Amino acid sequence: MRYSAALLGYYGFGNLGDELLLSSTIDILGRCGVNRDKIIVFSNNPELTSSGFSVKSINRWSWNGVFTALKSSDRLILGGGGIFQDSTSIKSCLWYWGVIRLANFLGVKIFAIGQSVGPLKTKISRFLAADALKLCGKIHVRGAKSLREAENLGCRNISCGTDLVFTLKNDGVISRGNLKLLNVRPCRNLDSFKKILIPHIDDYTVGVALSHEDEIVIKSLGLREIFRVRNFDDAKKIWSEAKSAVGMRLHFGILSQIFRTPLAMMPYDIKINEFAENSGVPLIADDWAVPVMPREIPESSKEIDILCREILAL
Repeated sequence: MRYSAALLGYYGFGNLGDELLLSSTIDILGRCGVNRDKIIVFSNNPELTSSGFSVKSINRWSWNGVFTALKSSDRLILGGGGIFQDSTSIKSCLWYWGVIRLANFLGVKIFAIGQSVGPLKTKISRFLAADALKLCGKIHVRGAKSLREAENLGCRNISCGTDLVFTLKNDGVISRGNLKLLNVRPCRNLDSFKKILIPHIDDYTVGVALSHEDEIVIKSLGLREIFRVRNFDDAKKIWSEAKSAVGMRLHFGILSQIFRTPLAMMPYDIKINEFAENSGVPLIADDWAVPVMPREIPESSKEIDILCREILAL
């Protein structure tokens, strides 16, 4: 079997944001004429990925499987997210660098779409990211900060756009309910955020968890209900009942923007500051901020289809 694209990202770990990025990438490729049976995904949970997305998937930790998949693929596509960062350790950079270097050795064409680049605090992380990304024929990044970081690494053929999840269609679903959605995740300043949030929690406030670690943190707030969102259909259900949203995770904010929900964000990471500025919503940092309606979905999200057609033509 010959594959048009092997997809590389943080897939199969139960994090909604990364699963939405995978869904977006598969949909984009589909609009560009690539059927699902021509896609193979490197996943931490290949069985779940295969059943959930109707694509071939292999265990990302099996180097024999990775080798075989790359050897059978025309392209390796880094399908969104912050894979080159060393916030926790350099292991992420090292693993992705290894796969990309192997693909290059096998003569596979390499491309990156929807990427966040950084933070890269160590010299070895910067070397690994630069060495890998310079092998990409085209690089599409989400946001000006990632653009500057990629340029500083010496990368070329870079374009700047928005997160791939913005390409998902809301199918007419918009927020019309009474629920106040609240999302928090583990972070360094969590206790400070809790002190600000707790006085504003009431009977209409429900927790929205995008991962298992979110669930654990949200339970400590004593909310009456917690919804674990595992896919885009789950998101449609809970956001359709929303009146407002306050959250930390980037894709919680993006989903709120897609479903036209008044929003405020908590800046646990610099990417949240950038998102808040671009979407026109307030940040809850030292004090409470009333959620406001985010701007319309960026028009530049439509440009990714054009870019993917260019990639598939190379």
